[in-house]
Amino acid sequence: MMNVPLRTLSGTAGAKPSVLLVDDDRAGLLAMEDQLMKLGYDVTTAVNGAEAFALMREDPSRADVVMTDRMMPILDGLGLTRRLKRERETKHIPVIILTGASEPDDVSAGIEAGAFYYLTKPPAEKLVASVLSSALQEVSRQSKLRADLKGHQSAFKTMQVMKFRLRMPEEVEPAVSMLASMQDDPDRTIQGIYELVQNGVEHGVLRFGFDEKSRLLKEGLWQQALAERSRDPRFANSWVEATAMRRDDGIYVSVKDDGPGFDWRSFLTTDPSRSAAACGRGISRAANFSFDRLTFDQTGNQVVGFVASQPRVKW
Repeated sequence: MMNVPLRTLSGTAGAKPSVLLVDDDRAGLLAMEDQLMKLGYDVTTAVNGAEAFALMREDPSRADVVMTDRMMPILDGLGLTRRLKRERETKHIPVIILTGASEPDDVSAGIEAGAFYYLTKPPAEKLVASVLSSALQEVSRQSKLRADLKGHQSAFKTMQVMKFRLRMPEEVEPAVSMLASMQDDPDRTIQGIYELVQNGVEHGVLRFGFDEKSRLLKEGLWQQALAERSRDPRFANSWVEATAMRRDDGIYVSVKDDGPGFDWRSFLTTDPSRSAAACGRGISRAANFSFDRLTFDQTGNQVVGFVASQPRVKW
């Protein structure tokens, strides 16, 4: 059995991470609740999306992650996901959708609604542990980045150009928090900027391919492989350059690397053929939720995200 770190993200220090589990099937609810508790989670349950949404509106800190069935009466999993993503207090909470079928179009709809991941019932315990661990890491990362923003955003409101050159995974978060600080709405763009810079490090600098990363994630070996390769001298001279530029019409964020490039076209949207993969949704989420426009060069070595300036209020 693979256990996730017992650390809290929204509650009292030392408490277990928490999951809101939503399913109208009582037997399925109990079975999944038991599995999550064995993995070390505190679990709150709801029998439909409406009940779950009411619980999260009442107390957004109730759960670090929401895991919901796709098909339910009153409000289904897709509807719940969309509602949570519209609310300021809950939009950062990862939603994992459970489904009894793996129809590509159905999975794509969940991802486009903002779901973090899609699991086919009954999911293997090892995969559940890996997906939840990744979801908690994203919550922790976003929380840290937002906290960092408060410390330096006001100082960067008039910054015209900001540039970083990096290659190590641990260098990504500090650079991203500063790049996001130039934005009018950093909360909107910070995850998209992270996806682009992290993609440059993982795939451009360290040369991980999509299939290799997907396999490592499913086996629970991704973080170990990432750390080992970042220390490999073969990749010591590779780089990612991340630049934010303020123009009259908005902010341009450019991320380029010296890697082999990739076919980015299928990653701009949710490709049904990749819907059940363990990775590959970051660029689509960046394009759909973080930027007004996302443009790659021909080889995939450079991407530019654009966020239009917010209109100024006239008095």
